[in-house]
Amino acid sequence: MARVISFEQAKARYIHRFTMEHVPAWARLRPCDQGGTETWFYAPQFRTDREWYDNTLFPGEGHVGKREKHCYTTGHTFPLGIRLEKPYRRTA
Repeated sequence: MARVISFEQAKARYIHRFTMEHVPAWARLRPCDQGGTETWFYAPQFRTDREWYDNTLFPGEGHVGKREKHCYTTGHTFPLGIRLEKPYRRTA
């Protein structure tokens, strides 16, 4: 299937994705605030950027309208679990 956006274009445009290869600024800033007493941090949603890309619809694909500005991701694998005790740090 031909995609409306290439893998490289998607990585450049969608900087808020959270994978074990790409940690966005929002994931490093502060713990999740769900109003409870537990402190936890968000975990990467996918192991690789390619896995994220393969599980994401972009504007003009599937049910995502061409005029949308956001992508739609499903099938999150959460390779480290959904919550972390400390912020995820990418290792070299």
